[in-house]
Amino acid sequence: MLRLGTFSLFSLTLITFAVLSANPPDDADSRFSKALSVQAAMARARVLLGENNTQKAVEILEEQLPKVNGNAEYLVLLRDAYRAYIRELQRAGQAEQGRRYLDRLCILDPSAASDPALKQTADAQPRQFEPPPVKKAAILPFPSFKGLMSPFAKKEEAKEPAAPTAIRALPDASINEDPFDPKNRRETPLDKNKSSVARELLNRGAAEFKNERYTEARLCFEQAYGAEPGSLDACREQWAYCIIKGVSDVLEKPGTAANVPELQKQIDAAIQMAPTKMMAVGQQLSQQLEERVKRPTVTASVTKVRHFSPNKDGWLVADTKHFRIFHKQNQEFAERVAQIAENTRSSMFRKWFGNEGDPWEPICELVLHPTAAAYTQMTDVPGNSPGHTSVTPDRSGRIVSRRMDLRLDAAGVIDAVLPHETTHVVLAGMFGPVHVPRWCDEGIAVLSEPDEKIEQHRRNLVRHYKDGQLFGLKELMELKDYPKASRIGAFYSQSVVLTEFLAKQKDPRVLTAFIRDGVRTGYDAALQKHYNLAFPQLEQLWQERVITDGGRFTAQK
Repeated sequence: MLRLGTFSLFSLTLITFAVLSANPPDDADSRFSKALSVQAAMARARVLLGENNTQKAVEILEEQLPKVNGNAEYLVLLRDAYRAYIRELQRAGQAEQGRRYLDRLCILDPSAASDPALKQTADAQPRQFEPPPVKKAAILPFPSFKGLMSPFAKKEEAKEPAAPTAIRALPDASINEDPFDPKNRRETPLDKNKSSVARELLNRGAAEFKNERYTEARLCFEQAYGAEPGSLDACREQWAYCIIKGVSDVLEKPGTAANVPELQKQIDAAIQMAPTKMMAVGQQLSQQLEERVKRPTVTASVTKVRHFSPNKDGWLVADTKHFRIFHKQNQEFAERVAQIAENTRSSMFRKWFGNEGDPWEPICELVLHPTAAAYTQMTDVPGNSPGHTSVTPDRSGRIVSRRMDLRLDAAGVIDAVLPHETTHVVLAGMFGPVHVPRWCDEGIAVLSEPDEKIEQHRRNLVRHYKDGQLFGLKELMELKDYPKASRIGAFYSQSVVLTEFLAKQKDPRVLTAFIRDGVRTGYDAALQKHYNLAFPQLEQLWQERVITDGGRFTAQK
């Protein structure tokens, strides 16, 4: 039965804020500061939810209640955070604490009172899926790691059972206390020395901005603002530019129409931060958004996702046509991942093979690990890897198992690592009963990432050329595996730029046809057949158009 013990306190709080929001203060700077504070808290909460730190996400969002001013997006995020936190408390055996937060959730979403997913106890085991353990297979881009396992498999070598990864119990002292009471709010490093933390984040953001790593810079700026709002006064233009750049990158990818309201909010926020610098470009992007909505596109369909309740190990399951996603996040996050994975699969097949690809049987497992430690514990892959792909072919080259493992605490995991690894899965098995050549496998995969990532490889190419680390083009194509560590950077930059260069000479599908023939009959004959070139001629074009005039080639996007 639903308990209403905390209804009056929380309801009174929301009602009070609603009244205050009807009479906003006259100080425009104060309103702006509060709006930015809420947005920064929401950004931090999303990161924490991605890391499965639901308790801290709820704390951060509840701290902003006096400032929300009827922000519908905030209330939706708070609702999702409550749901995730309640499920975690139930799995940890803290049913009483879970009911307290269920009371609060019901104020935002009355239907939660009858939601069976929020009534399960720690003993419930609604396991809809029990996938077989994944066999050891070739791992991309890491060729020698071992011990890949299903999310539900146990390590045979463990001498004692590992604690379930979903259980993170709260301190005993907090079980019967009200988290809304300020005396119970945990003190964090940000509370102890907010100015120092903000300065460190600000310096890091400035360095990332200088290196044109705008996604990372934006995250640093958001975190610095969350630590100390006044710290960003001198960097608003850089922060605004990072936001605008992020919107621009999204517009380069398919399936944008569904995100138009959120993208428009980001544009408006950037213009408010730096109206002089951002007004013109912001208006231009707004116009592009309007045109994108009106323009029909074959990729505008929304991926259908089926959601299932947690199993006994705490893994939620979300199914699409081609992916089975194991996660510990909210449904909105899982659907975002599903949409990107399906869109990437579709667009990569069309770009490189001219079709939608055959249905995957079996479908691809996608495991979203909340932290580096959890990622390493399950896969034995070092935690400095943001993710990897495992595929198992039979003798004919048909893929009999597909799997991706991603670290959610890695930078750019959704926008860059997920498309990269999905592209590896697309390429697997498309060139017959052989491994995909390393140079094109990595080159094509990187080309699915945001352009700022690709641009880093373009810039690195010149440095590696000056250091004498580049490969001969034929040598690069005929590499059987990754080179030694001292040349891995040169390998990546050259593979990316060579793949991009050849795809622009004719058509991306000509490149994949060239690769297919190259692994069968040799690259000399394939190069002559598809590009009407011999390797000395290709080397000359490479030198003239890429190495000597690299700036001009980089600008041809």
